[in-house]
Amino acid sequence: MLDSILRPVMVSPGLVGQPAPCDFFDVRGTLLLREGGAISATMGHLSGNRRLYCRASQAARVSNAAPLSALRDVGEALSMLDGLAGSGTGTSAAEFLSLAEETYKVWSQDPDACIGYARIVQFDRPSVCHSILTALFAAELGSAHGFVKQELVDLIGAALTMNLGSLPLHDEMAALAGAPDACARDALAQHPLRAQEMLVRIGGFSATWRSAVAQHHENFDGSGYPFGLKRGEIVLQARMLRVADVLAARLGERKRRGPMFWSLHQARDPERLIRHIFGTDMDFLDQTLVRLLMGRLSSFPPGSVVRLSNGELAIISRRSPDPAEAPREVLAFLDVHGRPQHAPQARRIGPRDCRISGYAHDTQPRLPPYDWQAIWGYRPQAAAPGTRRN
Repeated sequence: MLDSILRPVMVSPGLVGQPAPCDFFDVRGTLLLREGGAISATMGHLSGNRRLYCRASQAARVSNAAPLSALRDVGEALSMLDGLAGSGTGTSAAEFLSLAEETYKVWSQDPDACIGYARIVQFDRPSVCHSILTALFAAELGSAHGFVKQELVDLIGAALTMNLGSLPLHDEMAALAGAPDACARDALAQHPLRAQEMLVRIGGFSATWRSAVAQHHENFDGSGYPFGLKRGEIVLQARMLRVADVLAARLGERKRRGPMFWSLHQARDPERLIRHIFGTDMDFLDQTLVRLLMGRLSSFPPGSVVRLSNGELAIISRRSPDPAEAPREVLAFLDVHGRPQHAPQARRIGPRDCRISGYAHDTQPRLPPYDWQAIWGYRPQAAAPGTRRN
């Protein structure tokens, strides 16, 4: 199965001029260099949409990267640091910066895998998973806007700490079936200020990082909180964080509502799709940033569960480089009878092959246990006795 899945890899400078340890492909799966051919200096500098890919079964010959396991580690570390910061126990800006840098690193290694995995697997507390998915969307948005690495790291850090000290409250809201009471509403209204105050107390965070956290619930029309800022009064990073936060919330599930998904008809019309997924919140958001992020993610973001014309249930594992095109990689994981495939099966989307009949999250709200890391060609790291990793 790993022979049919391609993974992005970075060629180390030491391999330039050496025989290729495996076949290399481009983002569309076109063979660029056969195993044994000399690796050029140009191939050593490919990144982004021009990054190199190799078969997942051969990836260890080039890289030992394990971004999905690392993403789980980020979640565990964030949960621990939030608890320490909330209790007043010593934490430092360096620890949070290191966490942001690690998140940037794993997103850079394989953004499709990170986004898709974070959407499918509840690998930590709901509040932590939401913060990580927001950080990944923020990274996509910042990158599309042309941010350099340090700007992206600060934006990711702001996403990870936007609810600092209030993760237990957000866990409660995720599990709440009804509307929050007055006490909870007051706490929610104050949580951006609380997070900012904690960052100030810890010290060592950039002004942009702190402002993005403090303003991440401000609205374009001045109806947001806690300051009631409007349009240009809101820093760009906070506007980005607001858009990423709303999208992560729409794609997440809470006790009182299911996730928001869209139909195939809506997916064919980018503007209709945007209006459907963001709803009335479009009036409160920076619409230019909304369209920039949605264009980046395409109509079928990684992690989307779809029903195929042959009756199988499949996962979109790789988005297309062109948002107008069909997804680049679709893997069937349930057969026509709803039974898990022994290994995910690659399906070609096209007029003479399979078609995507529609989104299937709404008819398949609970996915069966599955080796989700294998969808993107990764093998789970060994877990401690008595624990389970997906």
